Amino acid sequence: MPQNRKFQDFVESKYMADDSVGSAELIDDSVGNSALGAVIPKHIKVTYDFDVDGGGQGAVPIGGGTTLPDNAIITNCYFELESTITSGGSATIALGYETNTDAFIGATAYNNAAFTGTVSTKVNDLPVKLSAVRLPLVTIAAADLTAGKFSLYIEYYEGA
Repeated sequence: MPQNRKFQDFVESKYMADDSVGSAELIDDSVGNSALGAVIPKHIKVTYDFDVDGGGQGAVPIGGGTTLPDNAIITNCYFELESTITSGGSATIALGYETNTDAFIGATAYNNAAFTGTVSTKVNDLPVKLSAVRLPLVTIAAADLTAGKFSLYIEYYEGA
């Protein structure tokens, strides 16, 4: 079968490497996000999992140490329910980050429609600009949680 050598040279990866964000870079969010320009929205995914994080009352850092960068301008937060949230009492949940624990949603009953739908947007105080590196938090109050798993997809831009 004949080959078109000019076309073959045209599509070689060596010509695209400098302008692409390869899949290997996206495995690590920090590398994938840093490969994007400052005006492209960036995202982090953090997960609350009762089996990992527990359900005791208080501010619970989520995402295994994943942080929001200094000067990030947070524009959106998407909530994805992965397994039903339960409580032995009347627990409330707030979603945010250090210094603004209800940035995404203020204290709301765990069984409220805000936490029972499969996917929803949480933008209580958004947009907001961070003044330092911050940990995403789930704040549990009034009673302990007894089960549940959900993820937050936080969208932000690099601020100056």
